[in-house]
Amino acid sequence: MSSVEFGHVDFGQDEARQQDDLPAWMGLPAQRSASTDRPGSALRMASVMVVDPDQTSRSVMAATLTALGVGRVYEAAGNIGLRELVADFPPGDLALVNLGIGRTAPGVIAALQGAGWYRVLALAPTADIGPVIDAVGAGVQGVLIDRRANPAAANVPATIHELSAREVEVIQLVAEGRSNKWIGEQLLLSALTVKSHLARIGRKLGTGDRAHIVAMALRAGVIS
Repeated sequence: MSSVEFGHVDFGQDEARQQDDLPAWMGLPAQRSASTDRPGSALRMASVMVVDPDQTSRSVMAATLTALGVGRVYEAAGNIGLRELVADFPPGDLALVNLGIGRTAPGVIAALQGAGWYRVLALAPTADIGPVIDAVGAGVQGVLIDRRANPAAANVPATIHELSAREVEVIQLVAEGRSNKWIGEQLLLSALTVKSHLARIGRKLGTGDRAHIVAMALRAGVIS
């Protein structure tokens, strides 16, 4: 996902060292009352809730947050009542509301804001602007757009989002016009290994043409 807009986040000195390990959409505030004597203490004390109607995507998001070191991660299905939502989950640092829950999204956002959640972000799974406008009207503090919702990426295979970090790194260097030998030297790999990476990328994207691979990665927002 790529961020459309969300507020600036101030990390403490210890937490700033770990900022590069967080996804851009994280937006966790520094803990206002927690000790910051040790690196990652803010993350360990943080609580995040994921409101998503799809159990699979909800579980994947929760697992990712937990792996990043977030101390408490709550999951809520999209059909949960507002009263239960507020009563069952104590207010925390960040609530992520998938707009795929439908017409109840603005009410959920407003309820979470009113319950005292520090920051509420909306996750937009489609390019439909209507739910986004409704979410902003409900007071959401930021909207995150799924890359696959980007109209420019409509003709890009969904498998482009399955590329590994190393494969994306290789594509970025290819986009800069670098040779396999040069890329290998920069990444401490052999030219043959770089060629193998490109072959795997080609199988995932259905093309072995370097220019085509770069074009698809640019359209999908995988590289810049």
